[in-house]
Amino acid sequence: MPKATRNPRRWLWPGVLGLALLSSVACRKRAPKPTDSTAIDQPHPPDQVAGATPIATLERTGCYGECPVYRLTVSSDGSVVYVGTRWVKVLGRQQYKLTDTQLSELQSAFEHATFMQMRDYDRVENTDDDWAHVSYRRGNIVKRVRHYHGDNSAPAALSALEDEFDRIVDSGRFIGVPSANGAALAPSSASAIAPMATDSTPVAAPPKPPARANENAGPPDDTVADPDNHP
Repeated sequence: MPKATRNPRRWLWPGVLGLALLSSVACRKRAPKPTDSTAIDQPHPPDQVAGATPIATLERTGCYGECPVYRLTVSSDGSVVYVGTRWVKVLGRQQYKLTDTQLSELQSAFEHATFMQMRDYDRVENTDDDWAHVSYRRGNIVKRVRHYHGDNSAPAALSALEDEFDRIVDSGRFIGVPSANGAALAPSSASAIAPMATDSTPVAAPPKPPARANENAGPPDDTVADPDNHP
């Protein structure tokens, strides 16, 4: 009898171990990536900046289409944290500073809209619309409003305030829509955005080649690419 058949177990175990290793690798490849568990009708917590207190936030969610998904947090020292998630020009986190004039203008916009007297407008009358979550701090009081854009009872002043927020903080340069000065922005990568120095003076960014036409499209609608992975 050939020697190879006298002790079959000696040849069996390496094969079993090999199959187990392959199965383990396959399982790791199929493991789903961490996703954002925050419901679309609920806001994320403010994105903190060390040494400053968040005073205003705006978060826009997805819709049945290509609505930009992003959030903005403005803090007491003028810092702005932008986080782009889907259907925006720049994905991920960016931080810059407002001037004192911009910060004052933003606070005046909330007061002019009588934001502290508003309530949630979350009645779903028309489906497939997006949400806007807005918050504002006045002293020790923080007011939050959840606004579903399919709720026809929402005052026009609320939508106007949301647009003013975007305009004042100039979020269009990250989202990919006309900026505060009205100039249209072409899609580009995150590295093409000039970072802001502490004195609010833009730092020149190196030139970049023209971006591809589809570069402003975020991940597919069934994926939430939240770089901070908020719970």
